[in-house]
Amino acid sequence: MLSGNGSVGKERKPIRMGQAVVFGKGDSIVIAADEEQDSKSPELEILLLGGQPIREPMAWYGPFVMNTQDELQEAFADYHAGKLGVIPPDVIPHTAGEDSQP
Repeated sequence: MLSGNGSVGKERKPIRMGQAVVFGKGDSIVIAADEEQDSKSPELEILLLGGQPIREPMAWYGPFVMNTQDELQEAFADYHAGKLGVIPPDVIPHTAGEDSQP
């Protein structure tokens, strides 16, 4: 859940920003936004991924998704050291200036 509050599954289990849900094989995907949202996150935003299970642990913080807390710390250190590279703003459509061409 990227932002907002809602519920998932046929049982309508509550889910909040920063939480993840794993649906099993054959499950239908049911997601609903709460009628009222927090002012800091007025809309429900989700990231839906699909694929074969990798059967590995998942640890995440912000944009980083790794397998362990140690790997997360290493990714943050690499980010702060500038080892992850940069994307020029004129290459990213939502950050390009009005005069930039896609």
